[in-house]
Amino acid sequence: MLKIVAMTGMNLSSMQAQMPQDLQERSEFHWFTSSKEAGAHLHDADVILSAGRLHPDILKVATKLQWVQTISAGIDKLPLDELQQRGIVVTNARGVHTIQMSEFALSLMLQWVRKTNVLYANQQQQVWDNQVQFGELHGKTVGIIGAGAIGEAVARKAKAFDMSVIGLNRTGTPQPAFDMSVHGEDGLAYLLTNSDFIVVLLPSTSKTKGFLQQEHIELMKPTAFFINLARGDVLDEQALIAALQEGKIAGAALDVFEQEPLPASSPLWHMSNVILTPHIAGSSEHYTDRVSKIFYHNLRAMLDGGEMMNVVNLEEGY
Repeated sequence: MLKIVAMTGMNLSSMQAQMPQDLQERSEFHWFTSSKEAGAHLHDADVILSAGRLHPDILKVATKLQWVQTISAGIDKLPLDELQQRGIVVTNARGVHTIQMSEFALSLMLQWVRKTNVLYANQQQQVWDNQVQFGELHGKTVGIIGAGAIGEAVARKAKAFDMSVIGLNRTGTPQPAFDMSVHGEDGLAYLLTNSDFIVVLLPSTSKTKGFLQQEHIELMKPTAFFINLARGDVLDEQALIAALQEGKIAGAALDVFEQEPLPASSPLWHMSNVILTPHIAGSSEHYTDRVSKIFYHNLRAMLDGGEMMNVVNLEEGY
């Protein structure tokens, strides 16, 4: 009987209730909201479900652990070296964010060009101003930094608005939804120079930390709108703030930050050309159902000797 210990504040009652009968018969599923609550159950855990964080001390307790399944795509908060040394398999929830995050990216672009913040402020103040000037997505270029599954979905939706799409990936391999695929420092420079909207969707790894520096931000058009849905540490946040304050770029939408929650002292809170959201771009009422499908597949693969999906390369960090 395989012992599964889930530790997350996310409600996993539906994951428990809807688990296929054959998996229920061969496993025990225990769900706790924290590692402290899980307590002694960790000693016998064969499998741990995590929201993407796992303290190294847990591994010392979980001596039987064989597999960690995260219910997030990011695994940068896991003790990757320790997991690799123990030979523990790690799988993530890559793919569960594609629909909601691509919709969110387009909604931010529309919010910017259609000035919904201005319109809402006018509504609250009972201001009737029909002279507000609007932009359009039509004919604009969006550059997608991190052209994976989410980037592909953003590109497909952007094409529905008659936008052009440039995608940056590691190899520059052409992808169906992109008008152009680029790679390397030269490709990045081309994307930044020629894009009206820039969407960052990079994973957080040792190779992507600080990926965008001041010199990259300075390549953007003064009319550019920058969107970060990746991780706060992929760019120099202070350089971005300076560029926004000095009008070197037009605006930004940020869902992730170097420090979360965003400190009250951050100037980003009070900038009229910035849209802030609290790391919720991947949230959806369908999230648990999508994660459950990955988990059930991998659990069955573990029990029957099949192939798991979303196995993480612990050396690469994704």
